[in-house]
Amino acid sequence: MSSPLVAPDGSLARLEAKARRFAIRANYLVMTVPYLNGRGELRRGFIADPLNLTSETEIGLPANHQMYFLGEDPCGLDGQSLLNILGGGENRTLIFDDNFSSYYYSHKIATAPGQMRAYESLFEKFDQYYQVISGPAVYKFPKADQLFLDVDFGADMQSPFYFPDTHSSHAELHELNRGISDLTIGIVGLGGTGSYVLDFLSKSPVKALTLFDDDEYVVKNSFRSPGTTRFEDFKKNKVDLYVERYSSFRMGVTGQAIRVSQDTPGTIPDCDFVFLCVDKGESRAKVVELLNGLGKPFIDVGMGLTRTDGPLNGRVRATLVDDETRSAVLAKSVLPVVDDADNEYQTNIQIAELNALNAALAVILFKKRFGYYSDTDPGYNLLMNLDRMKIFRETLA
Repeated sequence: MSSPLVAPDGSLARLEAKARRFAIRANYLVMTVPYLNGRGELRRGFIADPLNLTSETEIGLPANHQMYFLGEDPCGLDGQSLLNILGGGENRTLIFDDNFSSYYYSHKIATAPGQMRAYESLFEKFDQYYQVISGPAVYKFPKADQLFLDVDFGADMQSPFYFPDTHSSHAELHELNRGISDLTIGIVGLGGTGSYVLDFLSKSPVKALTLFDDDEYVVKNSFRSPGTTRFEDFKKNKVDLYVERYSSFRMGVTGQAIRVSQDTPGTIPDCDFVFLCVDKGESRAKVVELLNGLGKPFIDVGMGLTRTDGPLNGRVRATLVDDETRSAVLAKSVLPVVDDADNEYQTNIQIAELNALNAALAVILFKKRFGYYSDTDPGYNLLMNLDRMKIFRETLA
């Protein structure tokens, strides 16, 4: 990592020689550091210190012994906070762009019991803080020092992911990500399609994902949801299970074990966009009433499979409802809000790959709305017939 600034004592070169990942941003030296959170999970944080410039190009000795930290509370192997070692406390200071500190530490070099001294170089200060914060992580995960390569000290610091988003940086997607990065997304229903919507969106840089479902995870769910299943997963509430699964990958995954309606809206009013993934008309009607009353944009999904003689047939649907399409959707009664024994959407045959396809259509439709994908002739209602493998689109034109 290069910089026009120079540390005459060789501090920057010494940090580079130790393969530390750092950058200079808005007059702060910022370095990535692995650490353990309170649950013993490996995380990536950043330590930051304002540079003490002695001239336009030269970096002098550290101005003090204190250090900013961006991340969760770093902990030891016992799950206890390292604050008793690092000193200081919680803090919110803008470091650069939209990146704020979470802690401000006050730690010196120990020379003897009860005796401390100030840092003699920038290298010594950053190396000491790095060793204290990363020590438990490197002990538990010996390769932790090697796991945070290719860090983008802009986008990755604002990212909701616990790992560097090398996918977006390598594909140059950060500009497109901005259109969805401030959104809190609600997912109502975590059955087959809803669980795949969650899986797809968890890999996108939306700010937060809020899950709503009052059902338990049972055996049939394991055959139509992403990933694998452990015996201990059964009988857990779906919300709790999926929050647990996806919170190891990214921040901002929360949930409420409620059946959403006008009487129990939960935090739906706080969501910027909602995916409605339920298979019963009565439940859909209650949520649609709530969302329309709040003026929330949402996508409703549906899957109807039938089998009379021979192979399965049917279709999957994804419908966008927002300020532009709401009146058309309501006028055409596109959304099945009444349970009908003859309605193909009520047969409730579900197959994992079709749940995934239904979810993919919904997420693509969502990303088109926010400018992530090209959309030369916008459609608000997508229907794919299984036998013909052809997507039919309804447009406002």
